[in-house]
Amino acid sequence: MANDDNTVSTLGLGRDLMLAGSRLRDAVGRRAQREFGLTALQGELLLLLAARGSMISTELAAACGVNASTVTHAVDAGIDRGLMLRERNEGDRRLVDIVLTPAGKRMAERVRALVADLARTALEGVDQPGLLAESLAQVTRNLEEAKVPKDIP
Repeated sequence: MANDDNTVSTLGLGRDLMLAGSRLRDAVGRRAQREFGLTALQGELLLLLAARGSMISTELAAACGVNASTVTHAVDAGIDRGLMLRERNEGDRRLVDIVLTPAGKRMAERVRALVADLARTALEGVDQPGLLAESLAQVTRNLEEAKVPKDIP
């Protein structure tokens, strides 16, 4: 019986994690759209590129959990707005890096502030936000290391 209780609580926690992530992403998307004219994905791409400097489309897709064509459309929109550029990769001329323009770097800072504001709201009433952050980072690492097939029907 204890094992069944543990399974039920683990499933509930999994659902809560998915729901919290979905709600935060939706909130970021709504505010980013309203305030900056960006989708949640575009905001996420800006934050990733601000942190890493440059990435290729497949890296961006993997980091965001979307397919490459979805990233291509979001990058195209970012290029149209003057926030991103495509540059030939210097280490491997067959690859194309996505980088931020100066305007993209400024917008990434605005998105970062928006996410921080929403995170503060989301964390109201949480006793140990640092512990939660460490735990969620571990959850992310565990999922990244898991050999979960990407084509599960």
